[in-house]
Amino acid sequence: MQILLYNELNPAAITGFAKWRSFMEADDLKSADVKKIGDNLYRARLNRSDRLLLAFYHYQGERYALVLEYLKSHDYQGSRFLNHGVVVDEDKIPPLEYLPEDSPSLAYINPQHGRFNLLDKIISFDETQQAVFNLRPPMVIIGSAGSGKTALTLEKLKACPGDVLYVTLSSYLVKNSRDLYYAHGYDNPQQHVDFLSFQEFLESIQIPVGKPINFREFADWFSRLPRPAIKDAHKLFEEFKGVLTGPSVETAYLSREEYLNLGIKQSIFLEDERAAVYDIFSRYLTFLQETNRYDSNLLSHRYLKRVEPRYDFVVVDEVQDLTNIQLFLILKALRDPTGFLLCGDSNQIVHPNFFSWSKLKSLFYTHGELQGDTDLIRILSTNYRNSPQVTALANRILLLKNARFGAIDRESNYLVHSNGHVQGDVVFLQDRDNIRRELDAKTRTSTRFAVVVMHAEQKAEAQQHFNTPLVFSIQEAKGLEYDNIILYNFLSSEAKRFHEISKGVSHADLQQGLSYARAKDKTDKSLETYKFYINALYVALTRAVRNLYWIEADAKQRLLDLLGLDNALDTLNLDNQGSSHADWQREAHKLELQGKQEQAERIRREILQQQVPDWEVYSGATLDALHHQAIQSNDKKARLALFEIALVYEDRQFLHDLLLAEFKPARHPDNGLKQLQQKYYLPYQAKNPVALRNQLNKFGVDFRNPFNQTPLMVAAWLGNSTLVQELTERDANTALIDNNGFTAFQIALQQASKDEKYARQHLGSIYQQLEPDSLSIQIDGRLLKLDKSSMEFFLLNLLIALFYRIIPNNLVKKGAFTTQAIIDAVEHFPNNVLAPQRKQRAYLSSILSKNEMSRVDRYNRKLFYRLRQGHYTFNPTLMLLVENNWVNIYDLLKIDKLAYRPENMTTWWDNRHQEYWDNELAQGRAYLYQELQRVRTLLLNDALAMLKILCEQELHKIRDN
Repeated sequence: MQILLYNELNPAAITGFAKWRSFMEADDLKSADVKKIGDNLYRARLNRSDRLLLAFYHYQGERYALVLEYLKSHDYQGSRFLNHGVVVDEDKIPPLEYLPEDSPSLAYINPQHGRFNLLDKIISFDETQQAVFNLRPPMVIIGSAGSGKTALTLEKLKACPGDVLYVTLSSYLVKNSRDLYYAHGYDNPQQHVDFLSFQEFLESIQIPVGKPINFREFADWFSRLPRPAIKDAHKLFEEFKGVLTGPSVETAYLSREEYLNLGIKQSIFLEDERAAVYDIFSRYLTFLQETNRYDSNLLSHRYLKRVEPRYDFVVVDEVQDLTNIQLFLILKALRDPTGFLLCGDSNQIVHPNFFSWSKLKSLFYTHGELQGDTDLIRILSTNYRNSPQVTALANRILLLKNARFGAIDRESNYLVHSNGHVQGDVVFLQDRDNIRRELDAKTRTSTRFAVVVMHAEQKAEAQQHFNTPLVFSIQEAKGLEYDNIILYNFLSSEAKRFHEISKGVSHADLQQGLSYARAKDKTDKSLETYKFYINALYVALTRAVRNLYWIEADAKQRLLDLLGLDNALDTLNLDNQGSSHADWQREAHKLELQGKQEQAERIRREILQQQVPDWEVYSGATLDALHHQAIQSNDKKARLALFEIALVYEDRQFLHDLLLAEFKPARHPDNGLKQLQQKYYLPYQAKNPVALRNQLNKFGVDFRNPFNQTPLMVAAWLGNSTLVQELTERDANTALIDNNGFTAFQIALQQASKDEKYARQHLGSIYQQLEPDSLSIQIDGRLLKLDKSSMEFFLLNLLIALFYRIIPNNLVKKGAFTTQAIIDAVEHFPNNVLAPQRKQRAYLSSILSKNEMSRVDRYNRKLFYRLRQGHYTFNPTLMLLVENNWVNIYDLLKIDKLAYRPENMTTWWDNRHQEYWDNELAQGRAYLYQELQRVRTLLLNDALAMLKILCEQELHKIRDN
């Protein structure tokens, strides 16, 4: 067998590796001392104390042993690949005598390279990819869909120390890339990585006022203009984004004179149209101002004065989706102007930005500080995703594009070689009733089939024939992948445009390969006019991993003939397809993360047939009304409901109010809690929770019970790790909050902080399932993402969870959170949740001190305000992103809800002391309010003073000019 070594392992540093390797290559498993310890995980003995962790695979008839990890001194606990807490008793495991027959296969192995890389799966780079991987930045990587661009850039990212940024336009791609990067517990203590969408990058400089404009809003505004001289909204929007505001980094937008004097190839519109275009652009600027919207290009230019060098290395993924000014702003955040890697594919441009690689190169030429040169670009031309049949058709589109319009630039002038490990088919079909009916009947319940149309307006027609919720316009389909794509009337809907695209192109032209030659007629705007349509076709069919079902009403179009699709079938023989209820739940969740809310809602409504629960959910206004009814109106039923809510949330203020109203059960809350769990929560504690699963299927995985808890919150509250796992596998939303403002993750922290049994038995098994990737906060008007690997992330979540329990006891002494309170809370947390060194007093004190809002430090997150020595509370200006809305920390956690219970009281009620404690707490609350208001006032005065200075500076500039 052959040995492949993880690329971050150094064989010279592994004692006895050469000898062990010789045993394995000779298939001598006995001498190599290999034993199975997990699912395709094996340990091999090097010597008395050191071990290797292996996995076995095969590829094209050859067997491979992949060396994943070097474990010194039996350190199974520290392994990336084994569950934390697992105990490996080597003496009880029999040695492996033969290679496993059922080892999984790999999609590709480069036999010339004895290394592999690892994200969420094994990656073996081909020769081109490996050559790129070995290069030093700066670099631009161009590659087709499925060429491994993202995997390669993420692996390059791992080698970069310091402060690192990964940024792209798509929020979903950001999340997906972060998940890939940290798969299998990857950790690099030499770097701090920010994974940001471009919108988040803007917000990390300064949270903008208003909302960003999108094409749908633009088109709606444009449709209301009185008889505009220009009719094409998409073409106009691209001119605004890619010509008037995008390319220049010197000015926010071109003046009328500059725009009218542009060269022929610098604009989408002819010279005699530009005056009318600029008139509409002037109205557009007014529209933005009047509707509190902003254009990201204009904002990017404004932010050039604000952005500071703060990253040592930057990866920009899908760079073709960005404009020059947006890219320039990102690169201005570099400390070293050579520390960047850009990757993309201009054939996939469906966003209006007028992008080309030549424009990108001109940006480097005209701005020497970016340190770009002509040897930056590397091309990946092998496709590992799509079937060879789909890739061949995609290549014919590239050939047609080249033959009709000439080369856009040298960098886009390549065809794609398929190395797809799946076989598929391209099926060309006549648009007939029987075809549509059969496709619909056999695919509408499958998550593996999606329908793609050109424009959003065409979705309604497609939905009349195809009952799947997975119907997308081309811009919605960008970034998606499905095993099977149904391309519906993509050409017929734009027959005139595609007729022009195929005009003058012959079959012989498509046999000659790509040639690098620009269009001879510079006044010919064909490429600019039709680029979107030909790119859209390319993007649409490359969404298909295996099979493409292409349906056209007009099956005799010239372009179809050129593509070799000249014989449309009028019958179809397709097996029934179908997906499970759980598959559809996961699909809805995935689409929601990608911003495809329309399709996600259709899945829940039409496939999952989710209903709205028929009970009252008490939160916000309904909870206030219940409180009034219980306390002021003497309603016994309302008092019982309020009592139950108080028990669920440990709400001391509600219990206090009920005691004053002489509601006797409030004197013994522990008894009430036991009855409550019997009454409402038995389905959550059953070994086979059939009743709960019926509710999940009926109402959805995130339905709310009367206490405004989701099933995941309840499972976390009860410490039911099996149920937590089932719910997270169903993609339960971990970001939702309850009436205390807590997520399921924070509920688990709260429970573990007060219950040793919960901490020891449950927290370790549910922590990682509930833990979000990051926590987005706003400080000084800027977005910061606290990654889950940071102590600031853990500490902020913990203190939120402790707020209602710890603060009241300390507030009567005019104190707040202390290091000792944190130590007490985490005392029994398992080591896989919080490492022992992070539980030390000195370390915890240093984190609190480091993040004081007044401290000057590059890495200060300004989370805390120090009331007095050793006592901290939250920065009063701290904002959190909660369910997609910015919320101040003291709007999320309400000081007025704080109520006091002395630790030595056996019940919540003591006539002799309650009035005293109420007064003490009232004084403590008043003190805290006073301090927070004082800090806010100081900060406001500082901001006003700074604003005054800036205004005076601007006035001086105006006078000087």
